Amino acid sequence: MDRTDLNERFLADYVALLGAKWNVPAIADRVDIQFSRRLRSSLGRCVPSRGIVRLNQRLLAAQPALVEEVLCHELAHMVVFDRHGRGCRPHGQEWAALMRTAGFEPRVRARLSRDFQAVVQTGRAARLLYEHRCPVCQATRLARRAVPQWRCAACVAAGLEGKLVIAKRTGRRQ
Repeated sequence: MDRTDLNERFLADYVALLGAKWNVPAIADRVDIQFSRRLRSSLGRCVPSRGIVRLNQRLLAAQPALVEEVLCHELAHMVVFDRHGRGCRPHGQEWAALMRTAGFEPRVRARLSRDFQAVVQTGRAARLLYEHRCPVCQATRLARRAVPQWRCAACVAAGLEGKLVIAKRTGRRQ
């Protein structure tokens, strides 16, 4: 068995597990999971009307827990679409309930280790100009422009202000 077979079997088993938890066993037959090199700024995308989940190809090098969270996140979008149509917010209550049922904190962005964050962002690093860093927990977020209203979610949840320090960056990430 090669690595591709192992990944396909792992993904199929995980989709079936989520389908059972969410009482949607047919999702395994409906979803087409694809790995894409074209995803540069996100780890996954869902096209629920076509039954497609695209995952960033760099996830193949990630820990299984991160792959599970990203796949769960995208599949939850598909289930919400199937149950409620386009009338629900992308990360609304219905989506959040599915994430909790699967055992994940409902969040829009996955928490990445510094090493993996660098791997995922290598394709877009040259055009990023601003680093937003939390002075308390050192979490970072990069953007093409300064966004002073951003706050560190972890610090805000802990009751702190969560204000980020913004530094202009030039050139590629190191």
